[in-house]
Order: sequence, then C-alpha cells, then structure tokens
Amino acid sequence: MILKWEEHYTMGLEQIDNDHKRLFKIAGKIIDTVEESGIENDKTRLFVVREGVKYLKNYFADHAVREEVYMRQIGYPDYLTHKRLHDEFQTVQLAKFEEAIDRGTCTKEEVLYFVGTGIGWLLEHIATADMAIVGKGILCQPKAETLNAEVLEHEINMLLASTLNLQLNVKIINPDYGGEPFGNAIYRKTIYRQNNEQIIVVSGIEQKFLIRMAKMVYGEDVAVADALVLSTLEIFGATLWRTLGERLIKEKKDTEYQESQFLSQEQVQQMYQARLPVISVLFESEEGKFFVSSDDRSWLARQNG
Repeated sequence: MILKWEEHYTMGLEQIDNDHKRLFKIAGKIIDTVEESGIENDKTRLFVVREGVKYLKNYFADHAVREEVYMRQIGYPDYLTHKRLHDEFQTVQLAKFEEAIDRGTCTKEEVLYFVGTGIGWLLEHIATADMAIVGKGILCQPKAETLNAEVLEHEINMLLASTLNLQLNVKIINPDYGGEPFGNAIYRKTIYRQNNEQIIVVSGIEQKFLIRMAKMVYGEDVAVADALVLSTLEIFGATLWRTLGERLIKEKKDTEYQESQFLSQEQVQQMYQARLPVISVLFESEEGKFFVSSDDRSWLARQNG
C-alpha cells in the first residue's frame, strides 16, 4: 500500500509544497513500518504512535506556523478560520493519541486510526483550506445565491473533483431520503459544535464507492475493511461536510469537529424513526450511491431564504 502525492495538491508556494510532500513521505514511512512489522508487538505500536505524534507536533510548530505567518503577511481574510483548523487538529485529534502514550499501551486499531486520521485530515485540508490561501480550489469559487437540488449537485461534484480529482457525475435520486437500505454500505455519525450548539451529521456510502476513493489515496492494494482506510475516509468525510456547509450556508459560523463513530444500518433506521433530520439527501454517482443528512437548521433557513 502506498500514499500517493498528486499534483493537484500543489499550491505553487515552493517551501509550503515541499513541507506537504515531506509529510506525505513521513506518513508513507509510518505505513511501511505498520505493514512490515504487523504492529502485533505493543512496543512497536507505541513507538509508531509516539514518533508520529512527535513528528506532527514538530510539523505544526514549523510548517503550520510558516503558513500562518504567510497568511498574515498577505492579509489573508480567513486567517483566523484557517488557524482554528490547525489548532483544532492538535487539541482534538493529537490529544487522543497522547492519552495512549501516557497510559503506555495502544491497540493495533488505534495505531491504524492514528495514521489514517492524520492522512485524511491532511488531504482535505490541503485541497480546500490551503488552496484557498493562493486563490485556488473550491473555497475560492463564487458562492451560489440560492440553494436547490442543482446547486447541491454542482457543489458535491466540485468538492470531489477538487479534493480527490474524481469526476463522478453526482445526481440526487431522493431529496427526502428516509434511511432505507441502498446496498452494501458503511454508515457514520459525525458530531460538530456550532456556537455552543451540537450538530449531528449522518452519512453513508456504498462500499464499492469507498474502495474507489481509497484507491485514489493509497493505490490499488486496499481493503475496504482496513482500519487505516476507514479512519482516513472517516475524518476526510467529516471535514469535507464542514467545507460543504461553509459553501452553502450564508451565515458564517465557526464549526468545530468533535467526534465520529460508525453505525449499523439498523442504527441508522432507528435514528430516522426517532427523529427526521432537517436535510437528508440520497445521491447516485458513477461509482455508487451515498447519502448525507443533518439536523442543522441553517440548511432549512438557507432553502427558505
């Protein structure tokens, strides 16, 4: 399994691009260590997490600060939002693995989750937030004046193209999706916080679509049930939804990622029976179906406005 650097991640700022490429190489080395050792030994697992956390801390102390200095120098208008994303990754994601280091033990799944989380966050962050610094990517595109099915399809297609370089011809096939089964799928609940209000997003994706996305990141030799792949796409999807919300909701809000968990099809149906979300849409693409639902009432206000 390899971690692939793609040219569409290039910002055009040599030092920052080199930092990103170096981070990809380090992540690739960690994956190699995981695959070669099998991380069956607790000592090896702790070494991988300890070294990974140490490197990421150095990364944020060096590269992230370099980005932040550059943003201030050019008077970048979304500097505070961008810095918050850097800070959030350290306080939410890295803190989880520092706890494992402190207790002196971690499972194989925790190691894979650690590596996948970092990679998933990095991929989405470079393709959206970082590209916006230099006037590239989806966040620099004009925002739609209205929110309807056509606009939602367009934004989803743009987002997948800019982050994964995938042209999938996404179409809405059910604008009022009710949690019904739609194939062999993997489901996830993600919790955010907006201005002291909790926001829940539930999503699901067919496994064949998940495999296609995973191959874009790790190459052909992937398994959908691999914890590394699942954690990569878990955090990637969580940050992707937040980016979509920033594009489609007029009112500017600080949205903080809190946590995610996988769900069964039965749990999804139970959630829908208990309470219908504000927005729930089932999509079809050239690679498979997926849905997204949210209880964020800002979406409803945007549609009505």
